[in-house]
Amino acid sequence: MDAATIARERHISLTSFKRDGTPVSTPVWCAKENGSLLVFSEANSWKVKRIRHDPHVQIAPSSARGSPHGPAVDGDALILEDTAEVETLLARKYGWMWPACNRLTVLTRRLRRQSPPKSVTIKITLR
Repeated sequence: MDAATIARERHISLTSFKRDGTPVSTPVWCAKENGSLLVFSEANSWKVKRIRHDPHVQIAPSSARGSPHGPAVDGDALILEDTAEVETLLARKYGWMWPACNRLTVLTRRLRRQSPPKSVTIKITLR
């Protein structure tokens, strides 16, 4: 399975690994860029912390709740500080859902009196 095939999926399951090797899967949205997959995430999320320690990931087509419905593929993840490109690509792919989810996140954080999160791009290159 290649990046273009996976990028056509509405959701993918991104599996990163704890220090002890335990896999942890999270459903995410993704977009394709030059043979790689891009994922948007909060910089302080657990998946980003795990990827910073171990860049090996697995991705698989999945439901919105993260149940895989296709084979997992190994990849290497890189954390990038710039999010402009991934935000543009996700807005193009997901339409009105992308800004709606962002606004909901901002509103929820305001209600909880939390500061806006710093965001990052996770760039995944398939092996």
